[in-house]
Formats: sequence, C-alpha cells, structure tokens
Amino acid sequence: MQHSIQKQQGATLFVALIILVVVTLIGVTAMKNANVEEQMSSNLYQKNLTFQASESAVESTINNFALIQAAMTSNVPVVQNVDVPIPNTTATVTYASAGSGMAVGSSANLFSGMRLMITATGQIPDLNARTVTVHGVVRLAPGGG
Repeated sequence: MQHSIQKQQGATLFVALIILVVVTLIGVTAMKNANVEEQMSSNLYQKNLTFQASESAVESTINNFALIQAAMTSNVPVVQNVDVPIPNTTATVTYASAGSGMAVGSSANLFSGMRLMITATGQIPDLNARTVTVHGVVRLAPGGG
C-alpha cells in the first residue's frame, strides 16, 4: 500500500497547474475581446458624431438662397465651412449645380427645378475621423425651365 501512495505524489500539483494555465488563457482571451469591443464602440461613436456633423451642415445651409444661386451660376462647386453645434467637429459643404429644367409634375411649365449635388463632410480633426454624405436636391422656382 505504501508503494502506490508514493507513485501518486505530485499528481495534484500537476492537475492544479493545468487548471491554472487554462484559467489564465481564458482570462487573457476575455481581456483581448474586451479591448477589441471597446475600440469598436469608440469607432461607432466617432462615426455617429461625424455623420451628425455632416448632416447638420447640410441642414444649416439648405435654405441659404445666396449659396444655391452661387452654385447654380458658377461652373465651379461652391465650398463653405459650416459651424456645427457638435463639440470637437468641423463640417464643410460643397454645392454643385446639376442643371435645371422643368420640374417633375409641372405640366404647364409653372415651375422649374434647380438640381444641386450637395456633398457634406463632417470631421473630428484630432482623431482623423471623417464621414462624407452626398445629397441630390431639387429646389423649385416659379417659371418654366
């Protein structure tokens, strides 16, 4: 009986070390996954901020008739920096004429449509994060085109 007990000495230590290694590997993997998920969350937050900045820039300039008129009469796109109410972001809008003509649905040539391509860029300069949105807009004006 004494002989079989001596053969088993150290087996508990070996099993405990295996369990410790497995638990350590699980912990390290969980920490790496948490780090990746934190980066993904941060990127999504930055994307949402820059998207909101670009949309805010369009909304704040969409009714600026002088800007629209300048884009319609120029062969070069009109670029304007816009102050947006989102901290640490900047925004730029570019208005480019896409032509004009009779408005869709205006059978008696009562209205003409001024077609614009509006490109807005929202940025977080410190993080090099940027979102670009493109809008096609038709503004109606009295008179046939």
